[in-house]
Amino acid sequence: MGTTRRRYAARLPPEERREQLLDGALRLIGDGFGSLTMEAVARAAGVTKPVLYEQFANRAEVITALLDREAERATEQVLAALPTSFAERGPEDAFAHAVNVFVHAVLEAPDRWRLVLLPPEGTPPEFREQVSAVRERLVEQVAALAELGLRTRGGPDELDAELLGHAMLALGEMAGRLALLDPDRFTPDRLVGFVARMAHLLPK
Repeated sequence: MGTTRRRYAARLPPEERREQLLDGALRLIGDGFGSLTMEAVARAAGVTKPVLYEQFANRAEVITALLDREAERATEQVLAALPTSFAERGPEDAFAHAVNVFVHAVLEAPDRWRLVLLPPEGTPPEFREQVSAVRERLVEQVAALAELGLRTRGGPDELDAELLGHAMLALGEMAGRLALLDPDRFTPDRLVGFVARMAHLLPK
């Protein structure tokens, strides 16, 4: 009579294994943090629980490491989308391009961005505070870009650059949420086209 051999996870360097485990944990978050157990993480990553425990002592460590990683990567994606100057594109087109890059980043990593833009039940308050703190820093950067953009395009001088920065960031976040909630209805072309038309409505 034959015997069934137990399948073991291939050996990976610690950092690669850690990423594999966090990727598995991230896939579980869509159902809320209650679904994130050590057993579920191991199963989602395709490893045994002892392999998981080699990297993380408990569920709290998994959640902390996951949220830190996703906050850092989300911030990097937003910063990569922001223009650094208006040498190649005018302010209106640069803003539309930034939203285009951002929306595609959201669609390429939907699990990450649901966590940031549509936090599920049970999201730790510390993570919400972390996202809020990052957002405050981004508002400052976007407001500075808005001020530079207004000078570049020649006005309007009476428009509040700080409030414009808030509005621009909110518009980008709205586009990201809609792309997550109904990607067939709110396509990148539709969202970016709307943003571009709104930007070009500003008088000079």
